[in-house]
Formats: sequence, C-alpha cells, structure tokens
Amino acid sequence: MNEVLEINIKNLPSAYKELLGQLDPDTLNTYSRPQGVRRLSIRGRVFRKVMGKEELTQLNGPIKAVIVKTAPLSRIYYDEPYVEGQTSPPTCWSADTNTGRPSDDVLEESAQATSCVECPQNIKGSGANDSKACRYRQSIAILLADNDGMVVSKEVYQLSLPATSIFAKDDTTQKMGLQAYARFLSAQERPVPPAALLTEISFDPDKSVPTLNFKPLRVLEEAELALAIEIQQAPETERLIALSTPKLIEGASPPVQEKVEATPTKEVPPVEEVIEEPKVKAVKNKKPAPTEEVDLASMLDDFDD
Repeated sequence: MNEVLEINIKNLPSAYKELLGQLDPDTLNTYSRPQGVRRLSIRGRVFRKVMGKEELTQLNGPIKAVIVKTAPLSRIYYDEPYVEGQTSPPTCWSADTNTGRPSDDVLEESAQATSCVECPQNIKGSGANDSKACRYRQSIAILLADNDGMVVSKEVYQLSLPATSIFAKDDTTQKMGLQAYARFLSAQERPVPPAALLTEISFDPDKSVPTLNFKPLRVLEEAELALAIEIQQAPETERLIALSTPKLIEGASPPVQEKVEATPTKEVPPVEEVIEEPKVKAVKNKKPAPTEEVDLASMLDDFDD
C-alpha cells in the first residue's frame, strides 16, 4: 500500500505545464443530437461503438480512454416501461440538476412538478424495487486509446452513464464511479484534470447491471495532451454531451418503471440496481482520498529528467 497520492506538477517540463494550463480544470462538472454522432454503448455489459442507430463494432473491455469533457448531472423520467428495440421520448427531465427544475422544453402537461425537489417521482418508492422513478444520468465525451495504448485519434465518443456508474463507491479506490474518481483526483495535493490522464474504464463484475469503474493509468504524453485540449475546446464536443430529447439514451436501457405491459412482445432488461443517490449539492468538507495501490506521483517520474 502506498501513502496518500500526490501529483508533483512542479516537476513537469515548462512546455507540458503550459499545455496543462489550457485544460478546463472542471472537466468532471437543448440541442438536437446529430444522427451521425459517435456513441459508446454499454448495453449488455459490452462496450459497443455505435454511429446513429448502427452498431459498428464491439470492444474487449476494459477500455483505455481520456475523459475530455463532462455534462452536468441530469435527471430523466419515463412514464412507460422500457421495451427492447424501441426508442421513446422521456416524459419529464432536467438537463442540469443544479437548476432544481424541469428543463424549459418539457411540455407543461408532462412536467411532474415545478421543482425537482418537490417532484413525486423523486421520492424513494416511486420506482421499481423501492427506487426513485426519476433517475440521474450523465454524459461524458471520451477519446479512445488505440491497441498500443496511445491516444492518436480525434474521434470523440459520447458515453452516457446511469446512476450506478456515477455514484458507485468502494472503501478502496479500486471501484470508483465517476464522482468518486473526480473526488479522488481533486483531493491530491496538486490535482491534475481527468483530461490529462489516461483512464481505465471497466465493468464491475460484482454488479448485476452494467456499472462502470474508473481508474487512472498514466499521465498523457505531450502530443496526447495537445489532442485532448483541441477536442475539449471544440464546440462539437459540447454539443455531443448536451442533453437532447427524445434520443438522449438511444441504445442504452432507460430504467424500467412500475407499469408493466399486459402482453410484452420483447424481452425487458433487468431493473437498474437500486443505489443510494447522494445530494447533488457539493459538500464543502471533503473526506481525504483513501490509500491506493496506484501511485499517481510515480506516473510523473519520467518528467523529472
């Protein structure tokens, strides 16, 4: 076990630090999505490259990627149960839970409440298995590493995360959801944005539904960092992760609601695992990062020369 991690940015070459300064430090914080958008689906616990509605290929997990941009936390509610192969618009949603209210483009007759805090779909027990019927969802934009573990392609993919992959946490840092990963990196003495790191994204084998874990692998090389900056600042990347309806989670599995069709004709996927969802508001007093077998400080040793 190593001691609490530390990232010594002061040891980096000046050219690298200048590049690092161009990254958005808050990488981890209504546009109609183009039909040709690249997505990474996790349906069936398999990473799938998807373009529009067409599945291009499947990837052997875990994958290595750079998280270049993250959308705000959103919430989405479906009034009808999910049916495999069908894409239905949500009933009500909030593109940014920081606003505390449904999005402006939600129809007045479809809005479940004037405030997400007061919404009956945001109460435990309103959904299946004593869960909340309205679920958290968050999209990230990622660059995939090639077979040699290098980031060279400008192809950026949207990855839509369910609540289990956002809030998953463990007593160690071996099974971090997106928020735990962000806290882990920001708790270092000299934090580095996730967009400066190559991250391993894997399925949690102990979960019954697709749940992703995040783990740092290494610091990006200068050419990779320059590419991450270019993609992060591109307007297309912002549009890629923006909440759009009705096809926000096309190809993913919306949570199954309590209603059940009388004669379902297609297989319904298992209900999303119920987890305790924390409040959206950040807590000022952060807990110290746990010890970890991966020492981030050692990742920068190559730059000491």
